[in-house]
Amino acid sequence: MMTNETGNLRSAGVFQVLDVGCGVASFSAFLLPLDIQTMSFAPKDGHENQIQFALERGIGAMISALSTKQLPYPSSSFEMVHCSRCRVDWHANDGILLKEVDRVLRPNGYFVYSAPPAYRKDKDYPLIWDKLVNLTTAMCWKLIARKIQTAIWIKEENQSCLLHNADLKLIDVCDAVDEFKPSWNTPLGNCVQISSAQTNSQKLPPRPERLSVYSESLSRIGITQEEFTTDTSFWQDQVRHYWQLMNVNETEIRNAMDMNAYCGGFAVALNSLPVWVMNIVPISMKNTLSAIYNRGILGAFHDWCEPFSTYPRTYDLVHANHLFSHYKNRGEVCSLEDIMLEMDRIIRPQGFIIIRDEKSLITRIRDLAPKFLWDVELHSLENREKKMESVLICRKKFWAIV
Repeated sequence: MMTNETGNLRSAGVFQVLDVGCGVASFSAFLLPLDIQTMSFAPKDGHENQIQFALERGIGAMISALSTKQLPYPSSSFEMVHCSRCRVDWHANDGILLKEVDRVLRPNGYFVYSAPPAYRKDKDYPLIWDKLVNLTTAMCWKLIARKIQTAIWIKEENQSCLLHNADLKLIDVCDAVDEFKPSWNTPLGNCVQISSAQTNSQKLPPRPERLSVYSESLSRIGITQEEFTTDTSFWQDQVRHYWQLMNVNETEIRNAMDMNAYCGGFAVALNSLPVWVMNIVPISMKNTLSAIYNRGILGAFHDWCEPFSTYPRTYDLVHANHLFSHYKNRGEVCSLEDIMLEMDRIIRPQGFIIIRDEKSLITRIRDLAPKFLWDVELHSLENREKKMESVLICRKKFWAIV
């Protein structure tokens, strides 16, 4: 429908997808052979524990909701947002949820909508469809296909159209926003963001070439090309050591979480393996998540003083690189033990937890690990400065209360 049947989603320029109301993430599974990365999410209340099934399949997914807050993803991150009977009332409340889709879509990205209003003529579906057409037209989206119960819009790069519609009072344009402020606990805006020239200036190659992209957003937060390149090669080397120390088959690790992802070098080092990585950028760290998306990998903002939006026992590997030292001064509201407890909740039985940090914190964690019923080994590996650094390789025991 996007290419008049002359190609596939990759040839249409789609490499990163947000699947709203994903069920067990079969859409994402179908896209894996095309090397298209999909962030699948569904609300806990409407989809029961289907996200847990998705993660069991080794597919990237998390619990989330479109309600009153922005999604924990940067602006202009996805080439496609997909809704197949996702049970979201896009037309309601002046289309405020559709404007959130506009925020996370890249210029020339697609919104794929497969739901009764796109094809049924009974009940109030035609009225809903008319509202959707009016909203998308006001946002300067172009309807490029409508068949097989599905409608597809493209978010065109058309700043003059948006400004014209704003003058006609058809839509509100958002005030200038700080591009480096994480979209975390941020209220939804009933307005459309106009992308800055800086956002649109970098044209991204397809994957896997995209993995080596040094994003212009990094230079604006003080991370140089040299630091980026060094970080990438560092994690290539470290991941080889990790697998030797864990002594597991590559296929035993289906999904991993990098709790402090920085530029995403750890995930890029795992790209050749059959594993999916959730890259987390803590909200009090430098905002590198846009650069992570520009590398063709996925992630979310988070504050590790709060639980992460996933079910218990959903990750095979959790990686924490100098995370605890960042949170060590938060006091009782966010203690080292609290973060360890959240790690224990997330990791599957027999799963691995890899921790690198200051020597004093590593000593504390090593003493506490047996109380969490983790097997723990202390190793030494080189850090970026070529100095030896303590590394804990922990493994959660399989246990039950009888």
